Amino acid sequence: MADAIKAFPRTLPGLSAAHILDGCGHWVQQERPAEVNRLLTDWLHTLPAAPAGIPD
Repeated sequence: MADAIKAFPRTLPGLSAAHILDGCGHWVQQERPAEVNRLLTDWLHTLPAAPAGIPD
């Protein structure tokens, strides 16, 4: 796993962040919904606003 994480810059170009939730399994959004939602909304707030004329 550590090797895969170290390779992220090469294997996942454009990746802006990665998070590991300790003790969590494959259903992260089911097991830790509040943390996942916080991470997603924090990331969404970093995206640029839609250009004028494009509906939100």
